[in-house]
Amino acid sequence: MGNRAWFRRKTVAGDRILELVPQTLVAARERRVDGNVQVVLLEPRFRRGPGARWLQSRLPPERAHIEVRLETFGSTIWGLLDGRRTLADIMRGFVAAHPDQADQASERVWLFLQELERHGFVSLRQATHSPDSR
Repeated sequence: MGNRAWFRRKTVAGDRILELVPQTLVAARERRVDGNVQVVLLEPRFRRGPGARWLQSRLPPERAHIEVRLETFGSTIWGLLDGRRTLADIMRGFVAAHPDQADQASERVWLFLQELERHGFVSLRQATHSPDSR
């Protein structure tokens, strides 16, 4: 219960965290590993700096990206990112997929999304609709 209270208190620019909607910024692909789905993020080799777009466009396809493999929980979270689901929706989906992680879901999902944002894989924006209007 302590984690849930932390999320209610924490705010981002005066708005509630659970209403944030993650938007993916990089391509991804899925692969099967030991019967489980593993998401592999495809980070462009050149994303920043002068000439990055030009350099990136001239790389052969097999060298154009750095692969970032997500573990099981990260792959579940990434699979829930559709640009419409709020953080609260993603947490519920995570718990549905991993009920044994229910007590850690809030913190695990939030910290993972913050890390993805820090590395430029997602952006977190406020929902443009009210969560109750679906």
